[in-house]
Amino acid sequence: MERTAADSAESPLYKNTINRYLTTLRYSMMAGGAVYSLTGAKTPAEAWIFRDDIGAPHGIKGYEEQVNSVGMHHGHTNFPSEVTWNTWNSATLRRGFKVFSRACQGCHGAMHEKYDLLVDKGFRQMELKKKMVYLPKVHPAHQKYRGDFFQEWDHRQRQIHDRIWPPYMTVHQAKNANMGVWPPELSKAGTHQPGLINYPYNLLTGYHYSPPFGLDVPEGRYFNPYYDHMIIAMPPQLHDGMIEYEDGTPSSAPQMAHDVAEYIAYLGKNKAPDQKVVVGLMLAVVCTFYPISYLFTKAHYVNTYSYRLELYAVKSGGYKKFREKMFKTHKVNGNWLGAYT
Repeated sequence: MERTAADSAESPLYKNTINRYLTTLRYSMMAGGAVYSLTGAKTPAEAWIFRDDIGAPHGIKGYEEQVNSVGMHHGHTNFPSEVTWNTWNSATLRRGFKVFSRACQGCHGAMHEKYDLLVDKGFRQMELKKKMVYLPKVHPAHQKYRGDFFQEWDHRQRQIHDRIWPPYMTVHQAKNANMGVWPPELSKAGTHQPGLINYPYNLLTGYHYSPPFGLDVPEGRYFNPYYDHMIIAMPPQLHDGMIEYEDGTPSSAPQMAHDVAEYIAYLGKNKAPDQKVVVGLMLAVVCTFYPISYLFTKAHYVNTYSYRLELYAVKSGGYKKFREKMFKTHKVNGNWLGAYT
């Protein structure tokens, strides 16, 4: 039977109907992707925020300007401390401490950390000490642990070696001053909440949304889609120009939210840069000495490859006893060890 040129050119795989369909589909998708990338067509993004977005560590855009061309990489949610080998920005921490002192410290505390975390990082020691006058006074009743007890018997000005106590001495006093709601502790608010460092930022800038139809916001409460159940007792805290930065940075609400979010995250992760250095040193030691130890060991270990161990069963019966059973439960056939000779 003669073969034509067309038969010889056509591969056996192409004669398969399923394979031919998949090949055509593959080329069609590749052509469509090429046309899409060349035309630059983009699907318009939906601006409404759903609850599923809240838990994304880096994905939440909480202010109007961040749905435009500014984007996440150059907007207010660009946190330098989140880059792998970066550390905390001192100017940002200085601004964040000022916002924390003026807008947060009136109700909240971060009692697991102290003010002197910023010494030599954002402030000099005496410079930070002078800023303590802007904070509410502290009282001996603020003690949480016996080791923190101090001997004053009245209110006194805070010191940089104090813990960042809330202004209230008891839970009941805090609730009475805030319509029955206890202002939460902020030591881990930037590290143990959904969204991590984005959580404080999104919460502080998320008041501009209107509640969806059917959700009634009680009097004295506010709608914020970034809060746990979207109804929050804390009123909006940041307003454009409410404070003045020493370095001349415009104090817009998103800028202040960005700075204080960085500071709150610093409270919970201030040891991270040092841990990165230690991990880097460990990796350097391992990567240096492991190849050396491998080469030194290999020189001795390679000699064991020269030995060959052989085992022979030379008694009568040969390997039969190994093939038949693992454990001997009956007398075996044959004359083992010449017992009957």
